[in-house]
Parts: sequence; C-alpha cells; structure tokens
Amino acid sequence: MNTLPGSNPPQSSPTAEPQPAPAHLPCRFGSVPYLNARPLHWTIREPVAFLEPSQLSLALAEGRYQAGLVSVAEVLESSDLYHIVSGVAIGSLNSIYSVVLVHNLPVIRVKTVALDPASKSSNQLLRVLLQKYYRLNPRYVSPDEPAEAHVIIGDPAIAYRQTHPDERYLDLAQSWHVFTGLPSVFAVWAVRRDAPDPEGLAQTLRAAAKTGLAVRDEIAHNHFEYHYLTEHLYYQLGDPQKKAIAAFATDLLEIGQLAKPPQLSYI
Repeated sequence: MNTLPGSNPPQSSPTAEPQPAPAHLPCRFGSVPYLNARPLHWTIREPVAFLEPSQLSLALAEGRYQAGLVSVAEVLESSDLYHIVSGVAIGSLNSIYSVVLVHNLPVIRVKTVALDPASKSSNQLLRVLLQKYYRLNPRYVSPDEPAEAHVIIGDPAIAYRQTHPDERYLDLAQSWHVFTGLPSVFAVWAVRRDAPDPEGLAQTLRAAAKTGLAVRDEIAHNHFEYHYLTEHLYYQLGDPQKKAIAAFATDLLEIGQLAKPPQLSYI
C-alpha cells in the first residue's frame, strides 16, 4: 500500500500475522480478516476463527461461536440473540475511508446501486442515506449486475481507492456524520445470550482490545495502515456510539428495513 507523502512508517519489531485456527480446535470467538479488525483480535490468547462478515454472522447465529465481531445491522435484526460488548466497536467519528459508494454520476442522479454482499451494515447505512437523507429511491442490484454506483468495503475498498484515486467516492461514515452529527458504528462484538459466562467473554474481549489498540504501530505494516488504524477508525463504544446505534435503528425502521424495534443489551 502507498504511504502518505512526507511520512515514514512507524518503526516496530516484526509481528506475526494472526492465522485462522485449525479446524479441529474449538473456537469461542469469530472475527473478520480485515485490517480494521486486527487491533481487536490481535492479542486474544486462544484460537480465533476468521470468516467474511456475512459468513461469520451466519455462523454466530447458528451457535458455532460464542462471540463474533459482526455487523451492527445483524445485531439490530436479531437483538434477542445477543449482548453487545460495551466499550469497544469498529466505527468512525467522521471519515472512515474504507466504506464507500463508488459512483460514476453525481449521487443525486444515481438510479442503480450494486450492494456489497460482505457487509449488511454498510448496505443498510447506504439505504438510510439515500432514501431518508438524499430522498432518492434507486434500484439495488447484486455486484455482478451493471450499476451506476457500487458499495465497496474493507481492505478491497482501500486497495481500490489507492489504484483508482480519481473516481468519485461517497464516504458513508462521513455522510452519516454530516446529516446526523453522530459517529458511525459498523461492527460490534456480539456475545450470544446463551453463551456460558457472557460477562466473562465481554471482559476478555475488552482486555484484548485495550492491549491490541496499544500496539497499532506493530500491527500496521506501513504508515498508511497506521494512519488508517489511528485516524480514520474509532474503536470506542460509549454513549455517543450507543446513541448512533439507536438512531440507525430508528432510521432503518422508518425506511422499512427493520421489522421491529430492537431490544439492545450492553454488557
């Protein structure tokens, strides 16, 4: 990845990339194989399973893991299944850089949008932004269909932006902040309510996040990654983020993308 102009990568000792747990080892925790999640699972002292976001959400819902770093939209839809670990999340105070709508036309003229199957939160946030705040009603299609705009998230979004710097991008977190004044929350640690000792699991995940966030200079491979992990991403889940989650749920209800108000539980 490119480094920022005039900057040098942080100096640190080499750190091994975490590897997926062997299939024969039971895992309590599931995470996603994206740069933005590394600080949260980097120092967990037991096997962690790594899956794409949509696959992880399904596995957690089926009870294959006790806790997972999943889309906040999944938790809103199935709030009766999960506790949310308070204090830690993946979000942004303004621009997140890696959750974007790439659009060939001005946003107000876009009539077809290809959604990203990897992340329900990003797709649902885009629906809220376009339908409630931009007052648009585009047709949503799959990624393999022609479209005037498409959602792209995570490491693929970073790579795409660096190789296509001149395209038009709508940063979804930044747009949400402009319209609402709120931070964004894309993923949370969700603990199954039927898991043994949910409070203990939450404490383990908070401790791992605290340790991981303190070594982002070791986790980052270059200055761009360090800048992304420390400037674009915000990992706290406090009162402002809980307010943002509640507002997101209200907006999803308003546009018909959430069947009922969620009963959220933070631990």
